[in-house]
Amino acid sequence: MNKIIKNIATMMIGIVVWSLVSTKSSAQCKPRAAAGEVAGQLSINGTKVIVDGDANASNNIPIKICEGELITLKSTLAVSSGTDVNYWITSLNSYNTLSAPPINPGSASASYNPATGGVNVDIRMTDKTASTPDGIRFYGGPGKYVITQYQTATAIGGGSTITTHTCQVIDIITPQQPVATVTTCSGQEVQITLPANAANNFDDYEIQFNATSGPFNPILKTGKPTSYPFTIKSGTTLPDAQDRIITIKGLSATGGCPAPLNNLGQFAINGATMFRPAISTIVGTVNKGEFKLAVSGQSSFGRNIYMRESSATYNYSSTFKTYGSLAVTPFDTTTLQVPNGDKQYCFQAESVDLACAASGSLLSAEEICTTPAQLTAESNKNVIEWSPAATGLIGGIFNFYQVERLNPDGTIDKVFPPITNPSELKVEDTGVTCGQEYTYRVETNYNQKSLSQIMKVRAVSNDVPSKIPRVFATMTNDAKNANIQGQFDPANTPVNIKANSYKFYRANSINGAYSLLYTGNTVFRDLTANVEDKSYCYYMTWTNLCDKESTPSEKVCTVNLKASGASVNWTKESSISLGTDSYIVQRVNPTDGTNIKELASNLIGVYSYNTQILPETEGQEIYIQIESRPVGWNIISGSTLPSTLSNIVKIFRPSLAISPQIFTPNGDGQNDKFMVRGKFIKELKMTIYDRWGNAIFYDETNSYPIESNQNESTVVGWDGTMNNGNKALEGSYAYKIEIIDTIGQTTVREGALLLAY
Repeated sequence: MNKIIKNIATMMIGIVVWSLVSTKSSAQCKPRAAAGEVAGQLSINGTKVIVDGDANASNNIPIKICEGELITLKSTLAVSSGTDVNYWITSLNSYNTLSAPPINPGSASASYNPATGGVNVDIRMTDKTASTPDGIRFYGGPGKYVITQYQTATAIGGGSTITTHTCQVIDIITPQQPVATVTTCSGQEVQITLPANAANNFDDYEIQFNATSGPFNPILKTGKPTSYPFTIKSGTTLPDAQDRIITIKGLSATGGCPAPLNNLGQFAINGATMFRPAISTIVGTVNKGEFKLAVSGQSSFGRNIYMRESSATYNYSSTFKTYGSLAVTPFDTTTLQVPNGDKQYCFQAESVDLACAASGSLLSAEEICTTPAQLTAESNKNVIEWSPAATGLIGGIFNFYQVERLNPDGTIDKVFPPITNPSELKVEDTGVTCGQEYTYRVETNYNQKSLSQIMKVRAVSNDVPSKIPRVFATMTNDAKNANIQGQFDPANTPVNIKANSYKFYRANSINGAYSLLYTGNTVFRDLTANVEDKSYCYYMTWTNLCDKESTPSEKVCTVNLKASGASVNWTKESSISLGTDSYIVQRVNPTDGTNIKELASNLIGVYSYNTQILPETEGQEIYIQIESRPVGWNIISGSTLPSTLSNIVKIFRPSLAISPQIFTPNGDGQNDKFMVRGKFIKELKMTIYDRWGNAIFYDETNSYPIESNQNESTVVGWDGTMNNGNKALEGSYAYKIEIIDTIGQTTVREGALLLAY
């Protein structure tokens, strides 16, 4: 009793001192001692409370204690025997209303128990009013409370009595079944994640991995979570890959808690091993800033891709891309879009367990960088330039540069010689054709391949294209219009001809001025030229894909053919840019222009032809056309050199009725008959008159023989015998001859003849 009174007296002194030094009522546990006091020491269930005097110190951070838990409070201050300790447990709300620590020890206090060295506090809902021989029961429901400890003691080694003050905020919680998720990772690791949930309000969690068979059942404690969600890894806790039944239980800071156990279920442990990835290539596409990175794949594991600018250090700050690895082929390809296609970026790959992304990682043993490149078209060449190879790469040593020219389908068209000098950064492709599109890429070889983006450019040139070597001016089949045609040598045909870019220029006379008449393809039909009237002259040009017009071709002129009686004449100017080798005179069908018969050939330097030399069998009225053969027509191979044709003219060959002016019908077989010899005679009528105008002889026929069969026995004529059967006397007589030719024209000839015996 004296001891309790002494304690009360000491407590009253402390209250007075507290009141003197305190400027305001405290809303927190104040561990700093009042004047004349020192900081005390306290343990809860053997855990020492740190008291450093700061309002934000750990003793003001509530310690969680589960409802129904029995805790032991004990002073840990090193003092001599005779120590006197009192405790008060007060709700935080009530504590914050006090101007001093509790002064009524009978309401909520417990004295020091020399037998146990401390005091037991029973935090239970039941039996709050019954006697408590094993401790005190203050419990008023879950919430925050303040434990206050006052102690009077004699310091070790003697001396005066000292008074100590210690306090700690506690948070009494109703324990619930904790909530958690389980993720199985590679390498037999398991991750337990505690989400932000009202049930997860413990200071510590106990996780047990119970093997489905075998004695090894490890237990893992999380420690106090700093925030939620909170993840803890099993690490090397699980040495085998057998299935585990995983349970979790919440704990208070004091180490004991009647919290319910949560059986999370049975899980298969993943014993797969994750390997370090390898980088094979990085290949640019046609899309600006887009690259394909080839990284070795591994089933069930993913890849992190890290990126840095080549000028930066190797400190990869953050993941650039994460993707799953399918391992369909030894290397998976993933698409990367860099921020700036003109800058150089370097990449490193990392193997990751996508299910447990932070469970462990393996970086590739190599690093690879992009090859930014530029392509420029200059006159008759394409210039390819690129950025220098990045130096000091992880696992990469520069070997060479190489430029490739690609076909439209992506296959390689041309490979330029490798460049081993890392400072040589340009290649010129002079084997280009103006207007054609070319595709290139640059390889930087570090053992791994870095291919630039695919670059395309259209070649340009300031050169004037060469002329069309072969131009022909001919007639259409009906010989009504001029056809002008250009032709290249088959082995030297330009590949950069702009579509429908052939230009045709015409002069309306041989020495006239030329003007542009038509632009189109290689053949032009001139509907405005009157080819039967005169010759027209032409030249051609072509335009390449760089919009450069070629040198004009040689001039060519249509062959103009004219009839002069039974003769034809034609112009001397060549209708072929290669020059004229020879001419052919041919008889043609006027309807379709087909060749009926070649009348004369190999006419060199000859520009006329007389049809009268033709036999009567060729006809009285015929149609003639001139064919002009080009120089080299019979020796140039690889292409058919066309001949050219003139217009068609009609020739009318007149009938010839020739008779001698004197005849001698004396029977000597010579000139015994007055008759008509000629061509193209179909019908003939002959009348002989005496000097007084009397008709003394008449004969006619409608089947006159051809010229070659005309003799005295076969043709109509007068042998001197009159129609009355008498012989005519010598002397002069008159005649009248009427001829109808093969085309129905009538010719009448009258004259005088002399008969002599």
